[in-house]
Amino acid sequence: MPRTRRAISEYVHEIGASDEQVDDIVLALDEACANVVRHAYVGGEEGEFRLVADISDEEVSIAVEDDGVGIGSLPVDPDEDAVSGRGLQIIRRVMTDLEVRSPTERGSGTRLEMHKRLSHQI
Repeated sequence: MPRTRRAISEYVHEIGASDEQVDDIVLALDEACANVVRHAYVGGEEGEFRLVADISDEEVSIAVEDDGVGIGSLPVDPDEDAVSGRGLQIIRRVMTDLEVRSPTERGSGTRLEMHKRLSHQI
């Protein structure tokens, strides 16, 4: 993940996004990937995930998809005292749009698509 994080940060900086926008995008990316690691594959099962980023001057779109167990059994709004389980809430706060599909078109897993509209400073 460090190389992916660095590459996306550099591309987004290069197109003129603010430091705050870059930080939001990297935070959302980290949360999405952490969700896969923590929740997608249970019982020590190994798995993989796919990450696709589309970066333009106006918007950054990132999709993270796995073939794991899906999120149907996860709480939508975790207890306010919970130590974990806030990843989707964080992503919703820092990104412009978030769409979660579980199961995916493949019949299992989760696909998370997030978008951040960029406002450039003049």
